[in-house]
Amino acid sequence: MNRENQQGTERRLTPEERQIRIKQLKRKRRIRKAIVAIGFLLVLCVAVSPVLLLTVFKVKSFTVEGADVYTNEEIISASGIVMGKNLLFADLDEAAEKIEKLLPYTDEVKLTKKLPDGIIIRYEATEKAFAIGMSNGLYAITNGNLKVLEISGKLPNDVALIVGAVPYKADVGEIAAFDVLQEGEKKDEFVDETLNLLLEITGAITENKTEDIDLINVADTSDIYLIYQGRIVLNLGNSSDLPSKLSLGNKVINSENTIDPFQFGAIDLSIVTEAVFNPSDMKDVPEVMYYIENYAPEASEEENAEDEGVNEPETDENDE
Repeated sequence: MNRENQQGTERRLTPEERQIRIKQLKRKRRIRKAIVAIGFLLVLCVAVSPVLLLTVFKVKSFTVEGADVYTNEEIISASGIVMGKNLLFADLDEAAEKIEKLLPYTDEVKLTKKLPDGIIIRYEATEKAFAIGMSNGLYAITNGNLKVLEISGKLPNDVALIVGAVPYKADVGEIAAFDVLQEGEKKDEFVDETLNLLLEITGAITENKTEDIDLINVADTSDIYLIYQGRIVLNLGNSSDLPSKLSLGNKVINSENTIDPFQFGAIDLSIVTEAVFNPSDMKDVPEVMYYIENYAPEASEEENAEDEGVNEPETDENDE
């Protein structure tokens, strides 16, 4: 069949079909225009977004909430985040770590972003709780988590002294470290067993709210003992069931204090289900004598003067 015949046989579109065809063509044109417009916007966003991020979200304000251990300026400076730094790219976790290290008496530091240009810093204060004797004769003063708060040449009166474990590393602002990675050990599998033991003990003390502990001795991990008020020894045995042992020890101490709040002796807490208190003279409790001779703080001149004043007999003016 020739071309003329083919053209002759082609069916002409009806008016309705022609309208549908026109609408389809217009729809295709709109879709193409939309695709082009979206593409243009994407390119524009890619080009403009970095500029906006770098110019709009700049840190302009800090809000510090927490204890008054340090000034707001010290807290902000320790964070390492400066005015004008891009807020969206600020590493808040790293800033919190810096604050806790550089300002050791801070704890539970948390930073949050306040769009478009602010940062809120919240923190709590931590307190002295323990002292650890170091090989150089100084003391690492720590909080309850054994984070080193300061290095001191003098043992404070209001902390518990830890003996029998000497840290090889005690950097201010960091957790004290005791065990050293041995040759052949993998770093990612290394466990500081001495640190873990001490954290178990200090955690049990905190959990049971055991007060007035003067000394913690872990020289023999199968015969751990604490000294309460420089006069009563709490023999814990090994590190098993420490919270239960201290809970039982608290009950015995409270009971004995109602009988005589100045008596010396020892409580055997090596068996969790029972506790035996053995009252003794001070000289008959070797652990107490060891503590008094080596670590017990000396009374101040004011305290001695007060004691002397109490002990002096009153004189009757009429007898003069």
